[in-house]
Amino acid sequence: MKYVLAFMLSMGLSGCTASDWVDAAGGIMQANDKQKKDARNKRIKAANKAAGY
Repeated sequence: MKYVLAFMLSMGLSGCTASDWVDAAGGIMQANDKQKKDARNKRIKAANKAAGY
């Protein structure tokens, strides 16, 4: 309960609306997905290079 109250208070004091928070969370998730995809592609390219492809 204490964490919910702190979260609600921080949202109210920040002046951000719920849609602002959702947009921000969506942007963070997309950036995280892109970073994971780029890291995976790097590993695949390094493995292919090591295998002589």
